[in-house]
Amino acid sequence: MQELITRLTEKAGISADQATKSLETIKDFVKEKFPMLAGAVDNMFTPSPEATAAATAATAKKDESMMDKISDVIPGQAGEKVEEFAKNAAHKAEEVFDNVKDKISGMFGNDKK
Repeated sequence: MQELITRLTEKAGISADQATKSLETIKDFVKEKFPMLAGAVDNMFTPSPEATAAATAATAKKDESMMDKISDVIPGQAGEKVEEFAKNAAHKAEEVFDNVKDKISGMFGNDKK
């Protein structure tokens, strides 16, 4: 799926988020019109674990760079405290997400810890 997103961003000149939303819309449309192909469509558009890991790393890097700028906008100790709080909150949210994902995967027999 990442390859298709890359092609859409290059050829159509849209952002990766726009390409992803477009693909999700197309996927949902095909599944509605051809329900017997829903499983095949899901498999075809499911990102590989490598792509998912790369996207997560890229998002984390983007979030870190954005959070590093908080103290540039809010001067002094207040900015540093807000920046530290935001980074801690993001880290804890990521841990919660990973735990929930593991529990849900375990419920469906895909226990990958």
